[in-house]
Amino acid sequence: MEYAGILQLLADLAVGVLGFSGVVAVLGRRSTGEWILLDRVRFFAIARLTVSVLVLAVLPFPFHSAALTGESIWGWCSGIGALAVVLNFIVAFIDGGFSRPVLDTPGTSRLAIAYILISSPAALILFAMNAARIGLERSFTPYLVATLLLFGVPVVLFIRLLHSAIGPTRAA
Repeated sequence: MEYAGILQLLADLAVGVLGFSGVVAVLGRRSTGEWILLDRVRFFAIARLTVSVLVLAVLPFPFHSAALTGESIWGWCSGIGALAVVLNFIVAFIDGGFSRPVLDTPGTSRLAIAYILISSPAALILFAMNAARIGLERSFTPYLVATLLLFGVPVVLFIRLLHSAIGPTRAA
């Protein structure tokens, strides 16, 4: 598969973000069990979304091993990607990720919220259009762009979680 290196890099980055998020989770007040709602929502969203990106990065390989055509591989993977985005939205709403207490908590970045609320639906639309061949040719590029848009969310959340763990009061 000609895009194996890119997908492997994406999988490695997802594992790295997930691993470092675990390290950040033991920093600061989280190590003593003092989790605020915002940090809990951030951490579990990071875990959920990086696992989704990791799955999306390795998903094309079994389809390639089954000798499917490139168009079929990216169509199926994009359909599964769209489903993953929808499931992540459902879990985020159930978990309270978009609840008023989370959105109004001091320390919530409006820019981060804007990116999350724009990139996830954009990824869903790209995945769906690529899967259904609506204006796109079921190719790797829309799949990669949608996966990167989705991967941006845990990266932004990781940066915010890191900032809240270290923060300006604890910085050297």
